[in-house]
Amino acid sequence: MNFDRNSLSKLLKLSDDELILVIQEIAAEAGVEPQKVKVGKADIAKIRAVLSLASDDDIARLLGQFGGMNNGK
Repeated sequence: MNFDRNSLSKLLKLSDDELILVIQEIAAEAGVEPQKVKVGKADIAKIRAVLSLASDDDIARLLGQFGGMNNGK
């Protein structure tokens, strides 16, 4: 998984339903059954707020937890 500010911007522009699907796909790649990932519309609003305020270090830490790479550094 490669991720940078441009990727974050694209992610934040997705519709709520599209973002939920992306979250479920990430969960599946991390070994979590997508059906067990319950993300509601209120959750999406909170996720968007957190992601929009994330620093490059925050993104790097998050990606490190999922074995990804940050192209923004």
